[in-house]
Amino acid sequence: MNPVYEPVSKSDKSEKSEAFISYRPVRQTSSNLASHVTPPAPAPRRARRSRLLLHWVFHILSLLWIAPIATLLWLNFSKHVIGASAWCPRGNCNAEGNSENAIERAKQLDRQDHNVTGALQFVAKALEVWFFFVATSLVYDMGIMFAKRGRGLPVGYILTHLEFGDIRYVLNPLLWTAPLPRRQGVPEKRARIIKLYLFACITAMLTILANLMGPSTAVLVLPTLQWVDTPHVMHETFNHTAAGQRPSGVDLFPGCSARKLRNGKYSCTADTYGPSLDEWAAHNTASYKQLAEQSDGTLILGASQEAALTFTINSTATSDTVWVPSRQVLRDMSHEFQKLRGVYMDSDEPEYPGRQFNNSLQTILQRQGPSLGFYAGAYRGNVSDYGLTNGPWVRCFTGWTIDPLDWDTDTDVEYTKCFRLGQGPKDRDTYAQFDLGNFNATNEKNSAQSGVGVFVADRAAFYNEKEDFGSGLIDCLITNNPDGSGKGCDWDKVFATTWPEDLRNATINVGVTSYSVPGENYTNARVWCEHVIYQSFPTYSVDTSPRSNIQNLVKINNLPEIPKDTIPLKMNPAWLLTAWSVDYDGELDGERQIVKELSRVLPVTYEGGLGTLEGLEFVLLHFYALGQALSMVNHYGYAPPTDPNSQSAKQADKDQAHPIFRTYATIHVWAYGLSGRTSRLGVAVVALGIACVLARFLIGLSTGIQERSTVEVLAAAFEHRHQGEFDGLEEENHLAKVRYQVVEDGEGKQRFIPEKRTSRWSNALSH
Repeated sequence: MNPVYEPVSKSDKSEKSEAFISYRPVRQTSSNLASHVTPPAPAPRRARRSRLLLHWVFHILSLLWIAPIATLLWLNFSKHVIGASAWCPRGNCNAEGNSENAIERAKQLDRQDHNVTGALQFVAKALEVWFFFVATSLVYDMGIMFAKRGRGLPVGYILTHLEFGDIRYVLNPLLWTAPLPRRQGVPEKRARIIKLYLFACITAMLTILANLMGPSTAVLVLPTLQWVDTPHVMHETFNHTAAGQRPSGVDLFPGCSARKLRNGKYSCTADTYGPSLDEWAAHNTASYKQLAEQSDGTLILGASQEAALTFTINSTATSDTVWVPSRQVLRDMSHEFQKLRGVYMDSDEPEYPGRQFNNSLQTILQRQGPSLGFYAGAYRGNVSDYGLTNGPWVRCFTGWTIDPLDWDTDTDVEYTKCFRLGQGPKDRDTYAQFDLGNFNATNEKNSAQSGVGVFVADRAAFYNEKEDFGSGLIDCLITNNPDGSGKGCDWDKVFATTWPEDLRNATINVGVTSYSVPGENYTNARVWCEHVIYQSFPTYSVDTSPRSNIQNLVKINNLPEIPKDTIPLKMNPAWLLTAWSVDYDGELDGERQIVKELSRVLPVTYEGGLGTLEGLEFVLLHFYALGQALSMVNHYGYAPPTDPNSQSAKQADKDQAHPIFRTYATIHVWAYGLSGRTSRLGVAVVALGIACVLARFLIGLSTGIQERSTVEVLAAAFEHRHQGEFDGLEEENHLAKVRYQVVEDGEGKQRFIPEKRTSRWSNALSH
């Protein structure tokens, strides 16, 4: 017969005493005896076998929790890629980004993603509950281990395995006070207290761990949309740029033989690249018209085409350097781009297996390579030449300001800037010139031709009437130069001047393009521009989808900030002739768009200033011409190491002057990975969870502890005979400190033995 108990409230007469709840058995009447008759208990041996079987089944199930967790860790550490959808059976979930039903396909994949991620939330919850069962058993096993040894376990810890799951249990005072002695002055071995506090700390840790396990498994079980790089393929090691030498080579430009380039016949580029520069000029005019006439108009940069790709000049918000993609890199990249487009059309390219890219939402082709950038300014003034008999030729321009693009002449201090040009017009490595043809002879304003001079100076210096920075130019060209010949100047000293750090780059390897103003009254008048050239090694990227990137526009990323002490590159002026498609001392056809636009804006720019609308048009026209030149500069390289993991490859990666260029694709897919802090926290939590599962399994093997149900624990408590261990204890924290040993009698039932009677009861039970 199962005994039945009812709660009884009991309190003494003292006002300070607390009310306690005790239990007494309910008397069984004849009417309820029949309803509580139970069949005979099974044989103890059979019950023990059944309990032992369940014990080992639960042990094995607990250990199996590691299997799905290990799978999740492998998926995340290996950065496993699923595909265009979170549900991608057999790796086949083509996004069909180029098909007519791309939008419907995207909606279908989106529905699948919602269904799968929702289902995986339930999986994460199941893993959390599974671990909670394991943690509960671990707390129970540790409690029984402490309860069977020494003076036993405090009453406050008897049901810890049922309470620890609530995060508030960590703040329960009984958890931290139960190990202490019940009364002050009562001797207690420090080792016993430390062991009980160890149990309390482990329990608190398991409480926190069990509450973190849910979100941690969710972080690991749910894939995310990620940008994933395909393997990086080394294709070239950079050697040097050809900016400092004249254009040369057999297949450098279409229509240009090595002989033509060697003889300076750069008009050979007119068929292919003349229309490119004219297209920029036409776009520049159209965009400025939109800016001037439309209330919401803005200036938009034009694009130029190279093979299957287009590009424009790039600048960053934090830098005044304008970067230009290399047409040589774009030609090589175009070949890779076309192969990827072929993949989308279901062709079979061994370098780019179709499934990998078709099973992605978006594919970005990336290629590392060199790029040249310029820092430029535009000014207006007059020109003066100082030809020396036994020395370099010097050309000076007025109107120079330290801020190259600030044209508020009322506040800026103007200087005269002089450039050292080597041997002058005869030196084709430093100087070139050509004329802009007359496109409208009936218009008197534009009837005269404009000449363009292009040169590069290894050194420059500047001065005004008050300041020459110690170069001696004031004495040289003003005080001691009444005839304006400059014969008394010590030019070696002038160009050896040490300039302030923020102005030093404006005096080394400076390129200049000067435009003469058409008209008889403008003999020495010039609108002139200067520039310095820098080199970087960015990553070129292009979205391969014709839907999201209809113009195949290439962007360059990872653009650097140029340190102040960087020495600019020297660029041969022949590259500018190549960009203009004109020979040495040649003349551009007056019907070309670039000639028409320059002839229109030059006189207005000189008269009205660079801050006028025509002045702004001129600046961007010049920037396009300079960008065209930089884009055409080729570079030289050599084969990279064959093994990317070899010592030579690792050593080459450290050489910043000769980097190894790589090609790869970045795909937008559902994938696993440990890219964030939450993922790493999730790994740490489940790793501790694995340690807890293994600890629980080892404790079960070594001790053979079989977990008892709550009913069995309560039954053992009701069967216990009070021996006075609670006498005089009224407060909860004192009651929680009473210790009991938990033992099993001959029938396998639990028994609670007070700490003062431990040895006597142990001896009795053993007999």
